[in-house]
Amino acid sequence: MLVGPAARAQDEPLPAATVAVIDYQRVMSEAKAARSIRAQVEARHLAYQDEIATEEQRLLEEDGALARQRSVLSTEAFAEKRKAFEADVTRVQRFVQERRQQLDDVSAMSLGEVREAVIRVVGELADARGFNLVLPSAGVLMFSPQLDITDEVLTRLDASLPDVRVPEQVSR
Repeated sequence: MLVGPAARAQDEPLPAATVAVIDYQRVMSEAKAARSIRAQVEARHLAYQDEIATEEQRLLEEDGALARQRSVLSTEAFAEKRKAFEADVTRVQRFVQERRQQLDDVSAMSLGEVREAVIRVVGELADARGFNLVLPSAGVLMFSPQLDITDEVLTRLDASLPDVRVPEQVSR
């Protein structure tokens, strides 16, 4: 004997599908908030690249200075300086990885806000217009243009979420 939602599902006929289609990729590409996020992430990426280039230049200069000192330093002193230099290189590599990860994390978090807003807007449209099924257009072979709600989602999304500030880092 079935109880709960499973029992209701067998007893009740399925509702007729009222379908809408959305070009989700286009929404995530053209939405004002998503474009703002991409611009902020790109600006931060360029700033990080400048920091990294400065660090790389400093390491190159240190490596050259160390190479010039090789003939005047004792083997032990050179080995000690070389070890310190290699530790510095490792620290810079870790710094670069952390910056990349940080940028990926804040970008994903910010785009997640846009995705949540898209779902909210699509839900509001579904309630208002009676859709009970909304499909991504990329997964539909053929559909009538009248079923496409992409433009309306973009308009509503841009009105409700015109911008998302990308944080410096993800709070954990």
